[in-house]
Amino acid sequence: MYASDHWHNSFSISHLGHRVASMPMFVVLIPFIVGILLYDYVEVELWLASSLMLVAVVAALFTLRRGIGWLYVFVALAMFGYVVTELHREDVQMPTMQPIDMDVEVVGEPAQRDGYRVAEGRVLSWSSGGVAHDSDYTVQLWIRSDTVRHGDVLHLFSELNPRISRHESYDRLMHRRGYVGGVSVADYNIIALDRHAPTTLQSQAVAKFRSLYADSDADAVAMVEAMTLGSRVNISPELRDAYSRTGLAHLVAISGLHLGIVAMVIATLLLPLNLIHRGHMLRNVLIIVALWLFVAIGGASASLVRAAVMFTVLQLALMWSRNYNALNSLSAAIFAMLVYCPNYLYDVSFQLSVMAVMGIVVWAVPLVRSLPRRSVVERWVLSTAAVGIVATLWTMPIVSHTFGNIPIIGIGITPLLLFTAYVVVVCGVVMLLLPAALSLPFAWGAEWAAELQNEITLRAADYSWASIDYALSGEGVAVCYALYAIVTCLLWSYSDHKVIKLVEYDDYK
Repeated sequence: MYASDHWHNSFSISHLGHRVASMPMFVVLIPFIVGILLYDYVEVELWLASSLMLVAVVAALFTLRRGIGWLYVFVALAMFGYVVTELHREDVQMPTMQPIDMDVEVVGEPAQRDGYRVAEGRVLSWSSGGVAHDSDYTVQLWIRSDTVRHGDVLHLFSELNPRISRHESYDRLMHRRGYVGGVSVADYNIIALDRHAPTTLQSQAVAKFRSLYADSDADAVAMVEAMTLGSRVNISPELRDAYSRTGLAHLVAISGLHLGIVAMVIATLLLPLNLIHRGHMLRNVLIIVALWLFVAIGGASASLVRAAVMFTVLQLALMWSRNYNALNSLSAAIFAMLVYCPNYLYDVSFQLSVMAVMGIVVWAVPLVRSLPRRSVVERWVLSTAAVGIVATLWTMPIVSHTFGNIPIIGIGITPLLLFTAYVVVVCGVVMLLLPAALSLPFAWGAEWAAELQNEITLRAADYSWASIDYALSGEGVAVCYALYAIVTCLLWSYSDHKVIKLVEYDDYK
């Protein structure tokens, strides 16, 4: 007898079933999100929704038919999402449409609009009729004053407008994101302004960077500060428009991309720890600590904290699990964050982070693993290109729906600018770790990469076809992600395995 072997490729529903069964948190997440979305379209009393959830749980436990049992589980999880959303509904106690005294903290750098600026604000307290009330309401500030900036605490005599936009759909969306209304800020209604000298890790890091860049290109320095420290106040309007038009704004705002680069740098530096007993566990713990330090230095914005939570869960899963499944761990992180605050589902930065990471996990990672064995440099270049293209494709529907344009040129130049982003962030992290005297070579490297990145972006934005002015509808976004889901299911249904066949033959001499 002799043996022959060959690779057999096939598509099978069983392969898809086994893949989905290995990701229980992903299965749980889908009906839970359906329940959150259902809250906008169906009004059900809290007691009724809770009762339906309990009845579905009991029915799932005692049903004998598996198909019907899974249907009950789906209903129970959907009702759980509805109940959690209802419990997080905030009843605003502040008077509306009447001037009152209020103390408001400006959260984040104000963004320029036509004739005014907008920023997120947090109402710390308000008083009416001589009675003071503490609060923690999130509002949108319409600022018509050049003196107001991030971190200021304003004592205002103004009113809370429950309508944030004249467009009903956008107004409802902003309320679902946690805003209770809008407050006008102008020189005439600012009674007092409390401004403290910043002492945060971010402000100290900014001061260190500016001491290193005393006579450097202003746009390049602004980009280094934005990508490494989260300080975007010095970015010129021209540069903002160029990054927005080319779909590269995610490179400017610190997000999961930047945290991933930091994790890669720290993981590489701590690689020798794997040589000692349980050193891999210590390495993962130190990576998590480094990520959260970077979050603190980056200003600890809500979007950055959410990205850090996702990375922390993924890192812990990698540390403790023998059968590590990235998508299952990512789903667990998303589920926990949505239980904590269902309104995250309507936050654009959350949507972009989740879709970028999910696309990388389900498309880019398998693609990179299937690449033939090449040199380290070639593999890194191909991996970077795959990650950049996939992340751009998976976030493009949301970008089009939210910002009204489809950045065509961004698909082509994202892999190239990911290289410059790596250089800027890596050099920036090393600059934070080293004394100022030893940081100069890395400061020059970060400045060079930022200049190159800005130049490429500005040139790309000049092309008339750089982006298409088109806003996808909500239904269009759903169709796009349905197509992505179909492609993913086909990939999960595909399997290639080696078949060994034994053949009997007569040996004549």
